[in-house]
Amino acid sequence: MSQYELYQSQEFREALKECKIFRLKYPRGGHYNDGFELLGKLVFTDGKLLLEGLDAIGANYLLHKEKPECWCPPPFDVEGIKYWIEYKNECECFGYKTYIRIGTETSDFSIEFNFNSTSWYDVIIEDVQRAISFERILISNGIL
Repeated sequence: MSQYELYQSQEFREALKECKIFRLKYPRGGHYNDGFELLGKLVFTDGKLLLEGLDAIGANYLLHKEKPECWCPPPFDVEGIKYWIEYKNECECFGYKTYIRIGTETSDFSIEFNFNSTSWYDVIIEDVQRAISFERILISNGIL
């Protein structure tokens, strides 16, 4: 069965429907390293809540009051203080290995999870099942 056939299968579509924050991102085509991704996103209303969310999932990060030499997302304010955040994108949250991307734009304070487990380019049904279990843990911990 090809990946396209898997994504159209009843089993895969039904499992994906159970997800609350995860979705299947299709490749846009023509982009280097572009493939299917299972992405989930937690959105927060401000920088303080973003930091609380990162702490709740156990993300490893450092805050800087001055722009560091390494790459960081755009700075954001927490209680009137500007911060740059440095973080490791490979993360283990509640026992689930994932990659995260932190959004610090004023319209998008967020933590995005990538749940692809076996390939950067393909999603398998087990990834969706892991995402469903992960969401249940987020709910039980009051994060989602």
